[in-house]
Amino acid sequence: MKKLIVFLLLLLVSTYCSSENYYQITLLRAAPGNLAQLINQAKEYKTQKKGNISIMRHSQGDHWDLMLLEPFKKNTYTSIDFSSKADFQHEFIATSSVTWSEIKPMSDASGIFHIEMFHAVHGKSQELIKQRNMENKYLTLTKRRANIIFETSFGSDVDSFTIGYYKDMMAFASMPNLPSEVFSKAATDAGFKSRDDIGLYLRELILSHHDTIATQVE
Repeated sequence: MKKLIVFLLLLLVSTYCSSENYYQITLLRAAPGNLAQLINQAKEYKTQKKGNISIMRHSQGDHWDLMLLEPFKKNTYTSIDFSSKADFQHEFIATSSVTWSEIKPMSDASGIFHIEMFHAVHGKSQELIKQRNMENKYLTLTKRRANIIFETSFGSDVDSFTIGYYKDMMAFASMPNLPSEVFSKAATDAGFKSRDDIGLYLRELILSHHDTIATQVE
């Protein structure tokens, strides 16, 4: 009955969604001893979707094993039941200003994903999105790749999340060799009071967040 209600509500949401920038996210936790089989089942699902899905395998920082990200098209909601291999499955819908045609090449070329999921302070969800955009500007001004920002529209208590796409751990961990004044100026140009204010401002806007490194499942 619960599955039916979720399905009907998601269909209702889909009638009001423009298809291009909406995404379906599925979080999966394998039943004990079934991670390898769950990964294979997710790979089969990716084949069914003709590769139009990103599968990220959790390595630390959260309770799920796999995150599936796929474009959500109007009136074409699909759900696969992973319950034979998973003891937790949660699906929700999010939107982004970035299209799937932009995300897919980045995903295909990435080995590492940095995923941050945020629970905003009440009334601060939109300011949180503003802060994430400011931080993206700071990243690009310091010669780093911006994160993709997703805002939950239905189905999760996560208000928003970001994904950073990296070739490998070296690319994720490396800092550009720039003078400290460049970082300071980039922070103020992005709208922060100072470089130190970046993290402090974020903390004013969130109740909690989950910070996860994931690897690609091809």
